[in-house]
Amino acid sequence: MEGQELIYKTLKIVRDYAKANHLKIYIVGGFVRDYLIGKELKDVDFLVYPLNYNFLFDLTNLFNGKLIKLDEEREYYRIIINNNDGDIILDFTPIYENNLLLELLRRDFTINSIALNLFSFKIIDPLNGLKDLERGILRISSPNSFKEDPLRILRAFRFLGYGFKIEKNTYEKIIEDREKLKSVKAERIHDEIYKILISSFSSYLWIKMVETKVLEVILPELFVLKDIPWSNPHHEDPLRHSITSLSVLEDLIYNIESIFPDSYQQILAYLNEKFFSNYTKLETLKLAVLLHDIGKSETFSIDEASLVHYYGHSQKGVELLDNIGERLKLSKKEIIFLKKLIGTHMYPLSFIQNPVSDPIYKLILRVKDDVPALILLFMADQISIKGKIENLNWYRKILNEFFKIKNIPKPLLTGNEIMEIFNLTPSPLIGKLKEKLIEAQMNNKISTRDEAIRYLEEILKNETNS
Repeated sequence: MEGQELIYKTLKIVRDYAKANHLKIYIVGGFVRDYLIGKELKDVDFLVYPLNYNFLFDLTNLFNGKLIKLDEEREYYRIIINNNDGDIILDFTPIYENNLLLELLRRDFTINSIALNLFSFKIIDPLNGLKDLERGILRISSPNSFKEDPLRILRAFRFLGYGFKIEKNTYEKIIEDREKLKSVKAERIHDEIYKILISSFSSYLWIKMVETKVLEVILPELFVLKDIPWSNPHHEDPLRHSITSLSVLEDLIYNIESIFPDSYQQILAYLNEKFFSNYTKLETLKLAVLLHDIGKSETFSIDEASLVHYYGHSQKGVELLDNIGERLKLSKKEIIFLKKLIGTHMYPLSFIQNPVSDPIYKLILRVKDDVPALILLFMADQISIKGKIENLNWYRKILNEFFKIKNIPKPLLTGNEIMEIFNLTPSPLIGKLKEKLIEAQMNNKISTRDEAIRYLEEILKNETNS
């Protein structure tokens, strides 16, 4: 059964069962909004009076679903119905004081405060949400909307990504109530940041978060970059540069087929991999692009010619990420990925300035299977500085070679084993030997530990004799 047909069948069952139990029931929120503008229908929010647990329990069994209590105090429930096309989620909440108007006033925005009587199919719209929806206006349902749930401030920026405009009073309330975001659980902030990053052109939303100083509350390490000095070759402060880099990345993704005609399908497959929860590597790459220069706030210096330098900013950025990770409750997987990209985002420059044969092996050794992410971040960074794509053939060659290699082997010898076997001390030589080892494995020159030892013996012997 098609997804939309199944939704309508589900609504009919809920309607008939509520009628049999003599309940008042309405649909409200995003489902009504999306129905009115012709978007695909997914999850459903119901308002019920009186909210009867036995009604929900029986309904869950009828759907062979799963019943979850979302909020003990306010009696918010969720039924999850498994389906081949994706789960259907039905949320049920009681009508506040059995007063539909009071209930609608407690919702976030007027466009989400439109109710549909499930029995008569009559639209109830006391806050003129239909008019705002028609005009593409985002307006809070009441002056206390952000105070009741400050996360709605971030949700407002997400709606900007859908093409809505924030009306003047709502915009002023965002500025006034932004500090209240500090009281929101980190996990909710984290989730909303990723929902914003899903937007195909999210850079505009981040600019608006700068203007309202919301960014200062959720990512102070990024916001502080606006006060950091800059000079040629840069043409804007590090904060604006970071957001411009994100804009460039989003343009690269939008035009990926023409930029990488031979590998765009593999690049998109890589970016669309599920990374954690419902989010992909693309969203996490966007976050890495935003944060790639956070280390500049603590490393900038100005020389005698008034040129600004940021020596060691990549490593300092890696260190600062620990604070961000702890505050936003980032997963270990995210932190590893973000640190890898932030710490190596200047690495490809060395190969462009000082060409070497087969740089792909060195890149793989440094970032493993995330070479595509590193190349895209580096490209976005460089284009935002120079205003044009340079070295495109080099980028194409690197990614074509990467996807030809596909399976990246695990080194036959670790750095510690190399030092122990050959009685060596820690030095850049160990890294070079590992690179040679990886390259030989990829070219099928060696495949066992013993072959790896003999291969390195030969290299060390030749270095000694040269």
